[in-house]
Amino acid sequence: MRKRSGLTKFRWQAAASAALVVTLLAGCGQSKEERAAEGGASDKRIVIAVASDPALDRLDAGSYQGSIEAHPMVYDSLVEYGEKGAIVPSLAESWDISEDGKVYTFHLRKGVVFSDGTPFTADAVKFSFERWYTDPANASLNVAKSLQKIETVDETTVRFTFAGAFYPLLTELTFARPVRIISPSAVEPAGDPEGRFVKPIGTGAWMVDSYKQDQEAVLVRNPSYWGQAPKLAKIVLKVIPDAQSRVLALQSGAVDISGGSSGKIPFDNLEQLRGDKQLTVQQGTGTGSHFLIFNYDLPQLQDASVRKAINLALDKKNIVDKLLSGAGREAQGLFPLTVPYVTESNNAWYGYDAEEAKNLLQQAGYADSDGDGIVEKDGRALELNLVLQQTEFPEWKPIAEYVQSQLQQAGIRVQLQVLESNAYYDALWTTRKYDLIFYRTYSDAYNPHAFLLSLFHRTGDAPAVAWSDPRLEELIEEAVASTDLERRQELYDAWFARAREEAIYAPIYYPDDIFVVNKRVQNFKLGYTTYEPIAWNELDVAN
Repeated sequence: MRKRSGLTKFRWQAAASAALVVTLLAGCGQSKEERAAEGGASDKRIVIAVASDPALDRLDAGSYQGSIEAHPMVYDSLVEYGEKGAIVPSLAESWDISEDGKVYTFHLRKGVVFSDGTPFTADAVKFSFERWYTDPANASLNVAKSLQKIETVDETTVRFTFAGAFYPLLTELTFARPVRIISPSAVEPAGDPEGRFVKPIGTGAWMVDSYKQDQEAVLVRNPSYWGQAPKLAKIVLKVIPDAQSRVLALQSGAVDISGGSSGKIPFDNLEQLRGDKQLTVQQGTGTGSHFLIFNYDLPQLQDASVRKAINLALDKKNIVDKLLSGAGREAQGLFPLTVPYVTESNNAWYGYDAEEAKNLLQQAGYADSDGDGIVEKDGRALELNLVLQQTEFPEWKPIAEYVQSQLQQAGIRVQLQVLESNAYYDALWTTRKYDLIFYRTYSDAYNPHAFLLSLFHRTGDAPAVAWSDPRLEELIEEAVASTDLERRQELYDAWFARAREEAIYAPIYYPDDIFVVNKRVQNFKLGYTTYEPIAWNELDVAN
């Protein structure tokens, strides 16, 4: 479907956007020549295109405001998220966990100071958590919901006592917010957990230097940083809301990097950008997945044979090859192998087999009695509506059209229903007015446990959102409470095995993490999470 249409669309939109780009970049940016003229290692800088205002004036570590990517740049956490979910030291050099999994004792790094020179201590950790953990708005975090007591054992030791065992507690402590550590001097009155946030002061590698709403924000190197010192002096976040304008800014050299969730690059432009001699397209397997949810209340979809037939009818490799411009991979299961507890063996799913899909429908009692190409049972055609949105994921529309065509070939009629974002999420979480709905998993530290609990487990008296199955709920409950790694793996293996047996979803593709980078940028390396998408401290620029 891409062929010439992507380039034609680009040229048309480029002409329409040119004046906007000139206005955006002439008023508040520098050309690559001007930046080069500045020279000097002390002013090494790069410019990142972002789609929305980073709101660094509201970058409170204990809130959900401000750029999610800026939070980990300014604020450190006790522990960080490493490759495939490994928990690595950060402000805590080491930690002990009681045998019952309820008490965590963190031994803090010595000699660390906040960017304003005030000391980092156990009291600062206690202050940071007391600002937010009792707030009902954070009840979805077990580290908040289960936290009963914080004790400062001494200046460099802090102890957390929780109501019960929950193995992802350490994982939740790696989140971008609200778990990161802020200086007691960042609020007024200083040191008061109820104090008013004044300015972002953390122990991270970067400090907020300046901020112009809806224009740009500048982060500078923290000279007091305890870890690997950044090679750059400044990172400028340039606000460019229009995606085609971001592409033009990359091509002109006015920005050095765009991509990821904060500055998405349209798939239609990737082929052209790969051919630009001044740019490189950097990509890697992410931790997210896009898939179809089945409405388990629908009688037709309560038959596992029908659900398996839908899976078998989807040529996912063709979808990726034809529609994603090399920006994704065929889904083998609900999660990619970059997610903890996901293995080659437990992630095996249904391949493409159009004939077997038809056979399963026939075995389930469906037949095309009137020759119109659509199978029926008890006089009722097998017809489903597929709900999607395009605001966040414009690629879903052509993919849904392809799914529609492939299911039609199997004898299933699909009607597409494109909703605006609010109506879409209302259908997903509240009304459940869909037969099939396009959705995506969470990513990084939220997988697999938080996503499975959110979508495949009841919440209070409300049934599970994506699929209700008591056995699946028991398995995930036992897994998150287990303190034994091998037992936990067994439970996840059992969860995925039952999900496959019942065919409770239809995986489609794994989107890659995509960034377009100017070749003047050196040492570019993808991070391990969407909120720390780049190894910022390793970035450098050519002299």
